[in-house]
Amino acid sequence: MKSSIENIAQDRLREVGIRVTVPRLRIYEYLLTHRTHPTCDDIYTDIKTVDGSISLASVYNVTEKLAEVGLLRLIVSPDGQKHYDSIVDFHGHFFCKSCGKILDVNCNNNFAPDNLEGCRIDSVSLIITGLCSDCKEADELNS
Repeated sequence: MKSSIENIAQDRLREVGIRVTVPRLRIYEYLLTHRTHPTCDDIYTDIKTVDGSISLASVYNVTEKLAEVGLLRLIVSPDGQKHYDSIVDFHGHFFCKSCGKILDVNCNNNFAPDNLEGCRIDSVSLIITGLCSDCKEADELNS
């Protein structure tokens, strides 16, 4: 019996016209259930423990394809690493400068800057950097 996540993943892959393969399904299911903004190395390391046949090249190829068709969002952290997010609705990201944690930031999707009248906006990205609550607390204790 298929899990509901597997059904959701299969349906979404088919909706965007992508053939459902085992690597695509495993990687997309992983991203739907792990909201930690993983890198390809993170995804590969975790999936490899349950599916020894997966390759790092497959993870890179599948994540790029899923981002290209809009099923994933590519996030580049301040240190240049590529992370993937299965939440594709408009939201921002907070990057902790100390521990590297990435947190989702809810945003108003009515962003309309008044000084860009007549321009076509293709994408908007909100990046916030600082210290997460745990690192801020540790920093205050050490000060």
